[in-house]
Amino acid sequence: MVLAGRPTNQGIRFIVGICIIALSIYGFYIALARENSPELFLVPVVADPPDSPCAEVLFPEFSLCAPSGMEYEIRPDGIVGIRVPAMKVRGEIRVLDKLPLEDEWRASLRRPLIRAFLGDERSMDTRELLEKILGRRYNPTIMGVKSQLIPSWMKNTTGAEILIPRGTEAILFYTPERLLGFAFGGEKIGMLSCEGAMDKRSALGLIRSVRITLPEEQGTEPSHSS
Repeated sequence: MVLAGRPTNQGIRFIVGICIIALSIYGFYIALARENSPELFLVPVVADPPDSPCAEVLFPEFSLCAPSGMEYEIRPDGIVGIRVPAMKVRGEIRVLDKLPLEDEWRASLRRPLIRAFLGDERSMDTRELLEKILGRRYNPTIMGVKSQLIPSWMKNTTGAEILIPRGTEAILFYTPERLLGFAFGGEKIGMLSCEGAMDKRSALGLIRSVRITLPEEQGTEPSHSS
């Protein structure tokens, strides 16, 4: 006669043990990432741009509302150089078809594990996908791609923020000494990059004002509009 063994909970213990190990590894990874790359835990925050006086300037591919004291020039390659001597700020605005290295980081999102969290990247436009990736904070599968999107000069920088000017299709990577902003319009993207001590409100107002010009509106010379 074969005696039936008493039921045990070894299977449950095994599953619980695996879960504890997985959570421990996850916790260690997150703690290490927080220490070494705190910028990966930034998420976009909606901010209110100021209603400061400015003068609208029309360029061939875009327009912007230039604050008092801003100077600009169109370079031979079509890039617009800007400077604000009072703030010791220099930068440029250019119009792109897509974000830098966009094809490469889009391709990296096609792995099944990442798709489970983000969905199919081919169904999203650039702005939607960018905000979706940057909005993830504690997902290790997304951190590799997120690190490609956040400028390297934000690493371990005090005062670093990712901002979305309220009511716009724009996003701003900001530190007290440097900024990079993207204004989305139709099939084009306006990229604003500046170095110098531009305060956050001024930076928000500037990127908010960048508007891509539709093909039928495009001219050849900059002009002012009051």
